[in-house]
Amino acid sequence: MKIITERKMRFIYLLFLLFIFIFIFGSSVREYYRLGFREHKFEVLKTGWQRILPDGSKKKLGSSEEMVLIKDLLIERQLPSEVPYSLTSLYIKTMHQDLTIWIDEKPVYQFDYQDIPPFNSKIPPLYWVRLPIQKDQLGSTIRIEFRGRARSVENTLEGLYFGEDLSIICEILWKNILQIFASLCLIFMGIGLLVEYLILDRRRGEEKGSFYLGAVLFFLGLWMGCQIDARQLIFNNILLIWNMEYLSLIMIPIPALLFINKVERGNCQRGIYWLCLSIALCDLLIIVSAGIGLYSFAELNLLIDCILLLTCFAIARSFVVIRWRDPDLFKDLTWMIGAGSTLISFSCIELVSFFLNGYENQGRFLSVGSVIFAFQMIHMQSMEYDKVRNEKNKLEVAEKVQSEFLANMSHEIRTPINTVIGMNEMILRESHDDVVLGYARNIQVSGESLLSLVNDILDFSRIESSGIKLVPKPYELANLLHELSNTARFRAEWKNLRFSVIVDEDTPAVLFGDVFRVREVLVNLLDNAIKYTDTGTVTLTVTFKSLPVEEKKFSFNEEDANVSPEDREEQPPANAVPVELQFAVKDTGLGISEKDQKLVFQKFQRVHSGWRKNIQGTGLGLPITRYLTKLMHGRIELKSALGEGSCFTAYIPQYRLNDESIGNFEDRYKKQKGVGNGFNKGFIASDAKILVVDDNELNLQLVKNLLKRTEVQIDVAYSGEECLEKLATGTYDIVYLDHMMAGMNGEETLEKIREQAIENRYGKPIPVIAFSSNVYLFESHKDGSSKFDAYLLKPVDGNELDKSLYTFLPENLIRKRSNEEYFEAEMKKHTISEKEDKEKLLDREIGLAYCMQDESVYQEILTLFKENSTEKQKELEDAFSSSDYAKYRLYSHGLKTTSLTVGAVLLSENAKKMEYAAKRVVEGVEKEEAIQYIRYNHSAFIRLYNKTVEEASKYLEP
Repeated sequence: MKIITERKMRFIYLLFLLFIFIFIFGSSVREYYRLGFREHKFEVLKTGWQRILPDGSKKKLGSSEEMVLIKDLLIERQLPSEVPYSLTSLYIKTMHQDLTIWIDEKPVYQFDYQDIPPFNSKIPPLYWVRLPIQKDQLGSTIRIEFRGRARSVENTLEGLYFGEDLSIICEILWKNILQIFASLCLIFMGIGLLVEYLILDRRRGEEKGSFYLGAVLFFLGLWMGCQIDARQLIFNNILLIWNMEYLSLIMIPIPALLFINKVERGNCQRGIYWLCLSIALCDLLIIVSAGIGLYSFAELNLLIDCILLLTCFAIARSFVVIRWRDPDLFKDLTWMIGAGSTLISFSCIELVSFFLNGYENQGRFLSVGSVIFAFQMIHMQSMEYDKVRNEKNKLEVAEKVQSEFLANMSHEIRTPINTVIGMNEMILRESHDDVVLGYARNIQVSGESLLSLVNDILDFSRIESSGIKLVPKPYELANLLHELSNTARFRAEWKNLRFSVIVDEDTPAVLFGDVFRVREVLVNLLDNAIKYTDTGTVTLTVTFKSLPVEEKKFSFNEEDANVSPEDREEQPPANAVPVELQFAVKDTGLGISEKDQKLVFQKFQRVHSGWRKNIQGTGLGLPITRYLTKLMHGRIELKSALGEGSCFTAYIPQYRLNDESIGNFEDRYKKQKGVGNGFNKGFIASDAKILVVDDNELNLQLVKNLLKRTEVQIDVAYSGEECLEKLATGTYDIVYLDHMMAGMNGEETLEKIREQAIENRYGKPIPVIAFSSNVYLFESHKDGSSKFDAYLLKPVDGNELDKSLYTFLPENLIRKRSNEEYFEAEMKKHTISEKEDKEKLLDREIGLAYCMQDESVYQEILTLFKENSTEKQKELEDAFSSSDYAKYRLYSHGLKTTSLTVGAVLLSENAKKMEYAAKRVVEGVEKEEAIQYIRYNHSAFIRLYNKTVEEASKYLEP
């Protein structure tokens, strides 16, 4: 039993690090003043100053002048006469200015940039001046003169500190702590990458660009450290620091370009090399000019900025080139693009801050951006090192990842389709508007086609990765044929095709094999036959033959020999007998020419015979079918002739588990499932209570609507945890459980249900039925304690849902609906009311709308409607008296259209109702009730027709 795992230890260590961080943060917030380092033994001399004008007059500095830039500034004030400090000093910050200081009109300090030795700047640097103040000088008048660049009074006065040295130094360092930290981080990260190059990359002969990246980070950190306010307090040689600020800056472009060339694998190598050579010459020119005193670094600052901008432009151009030449490499460089965007963004913020506040926040924003940039670049570099190792790991887990991906893809793609098809099912159930029903049927056919395409694509993906394995289990052949018959019959009749299933009654009834894959083979063959047949018939013929006993030992999965015994799929019983099922799907379509027959089993190939190019599909159905047939040790044959139709025959080996024969498969299915006429008419289970669990609100609403007519009590839960809570506090007869949910999924919830031995109201284990969008759930599921009682594949079919409820509910909770109840619930809304006869029967405006507002055209059509009425009424009467409801449906449909054209809206609506009832008779759905409805309303329908004709005659009278 694993009590302590690596994952748990990692979690404990992270918690420990979090505790350390909180402790450090708390300690840093609570300052300790006794040592005196952060004790404020100083003051900023911002007030009490007077400006001495050129004429010798004095003027008190006011707020109106604080933001005005003044080139030469002479100020004075009286030093504090008493201070609580033992030693005092005056710290003055200058910015590109010469400085002279007087105390009681005696000069005590003077700085002139001309006094700087060779290799100097012609502009004074930024520096701090420390002036010791003796006790006898307290209360004296101090005068300070700033000469050189213009500077605001506010900025000048904020750089005057008076107090103890240690306290002032700590304050200045604290204000620059962010820049100092960022500079040190960049310098040490750069050194680390250079060491990595020397120790690892150079020895392996694998140059990954770490040398160039290390140089860039090192010089970037050095530049940042040389331009912070507190640099003079760390390194006293202000001239060296001043020069290093520019020297480190001009050293950045060349390694940056060489690094880009390395990571971009030399795609822009020639241009980058020429640019590096040009930059090197410019750098040499800049250094020589500053060294001989021709120009200062500050005067050459514009040239340095141009070099940096040119470098940025070259890097951006190289990324554009890579975007077009090597898109895959461009994707790998996303982190570098993000890093560059970070640095540019923070640089722009730094510039804005400089223009708004001057040197007050100098370097703060750029420090943060530079550190983030460095971490992003190092991360990208580490990605390069991990790439090879990751590729190896990916190859090892590719099959597992692809399997999980396909399962999730199946779920994610099918979930919205499920909702559309499910809600469409409610329209088909509840709507009686022919136009709406027509739309709904089109949605149903298109939705099923879309699901078929999705399944084909997912299957083919698994075939390409050899990810399909057989999951053989015992199954009833009658159940399989019933499902296929219902599905295929609907699609065939939709195209006015005759569909039939012919089964050898001696065919084994109980078989052992992968029924899911057998079904998939037959569905593909039937769909293909119906799709390419426009008139005639589609026939599924099922026969079998026994196989020699020596062939009994064929394996369903060739890999089983290398799989541990506990992981192997279920094997057939010892007394199982091998047989070969023969499924022949024959159609009367156009057929396939002999030359095209070689192409139909190739992937992404579709045979176009004549005008059949408009038929949609992926060209994957038959290749998948042949692959699955071979996987089951079978084969598939095609016999076809152009103009004579096609016959696909699949030979699939299976095991026969007993001596039972299938006989009439429909009768056997009804016997196995307990489904009779009562179920077809519907049932009521108002005393039953079920729990539906799904994390999708639409799916829950769909199930409620589909089960609405059963009057069953429905409770819902949105997660596995909520399901267990409700089962613990309430009693339910069935649980419908979504297989894939956030948090606790369906299988985990089922395990908890079985562990807790939850029962229904009669003390038996509660049935748990799974909803799933995963078409591979049935092949991957293994026998065990966590086994669902049934599965319903999404989109949930209303009939299958009703069947599951009818099958798993106790019989005493089910009451079959009588004919009277069904008629009251489903057909009464179509009854033609007598009061409708008194309403206006012709709407001239609607009629004119159908006739392009042409009165003559309208009268002509109305005349034809009147003249043909006798013949049409006779056709309706004859069809009614002979109980030919197919013709009655056809005639009602025609009358529905023509009557609406002339504006007879009421007659059109009632013709629609009669057509709908006749349709239900023809389809055999609630046939008895539909016949009763037609017989009850036929006379009123004919009377309404006659009155409409009479009103048309009156309208046509001159």
